[in-house]
Order: sequence, then structure tokens, then C-alpha cells
Amino acid sequence: MKTITLNTRIDSLIQDILQYQNENQMPSFEEVQEFVRAARTLPMHADESWLAEAEDFSHLADQLLLAVKNSQFEEAVQLMDSIREAWTFIAGN
Repeated sequence: MKTITLNTRIDSLIQDILQYQNENQMPSFEEVQEFVRAARTLPMHADESWLAEAEDFSHLADQLLLAVKNSQFEEAVQLMDSIREAWTFIAGN
């Protein structure tokens, strides 16, 4: 998968998950799983200059999956804020 395609997919998944958050709902576990799969591939495509951020992003995605699995809505919202900030940096690279 090319990085541009991966970036587009991750961006789309983030927007979908944020839509749930905007409606005060927990995103579906399956949708977050798909996001996690995409986020885990990001470090494989990262330049050395932003590899650490890509790995952190992947870790945040894993934490989000755990929060959704455990129905921890407030934790999921906080993680999505962090994911959104991290993605803003990563997408600029």
C-alpha cells in the first residue's frame, strides 16, 4: 500500500470515528479495529525523521481499541484528541 493511499485511508477512518464522538457515541469495535490495522502499518512507511511519531500514533490506536473494547467513552474521547493532534503532525510529513 502506498503511503498516500494509507494516509487517505487513515484520514478517512479518523473522520468516521470522530463523527461518532461528535454524536456522543462510542465508535464500533470493528471500525476501530480497521483503524488500528491501518495505524500499525504506518511505521513501516515512515521516514526516519517521523518514525517515532508514527510508532506513537500506532500505540495510541491500540489504546483506543482497548478503551472501546472496555466501553470507556471518556478515555476514548481523550485518546481521539491525542490521535487527531498526532495525525496533524504526521500528515504534514
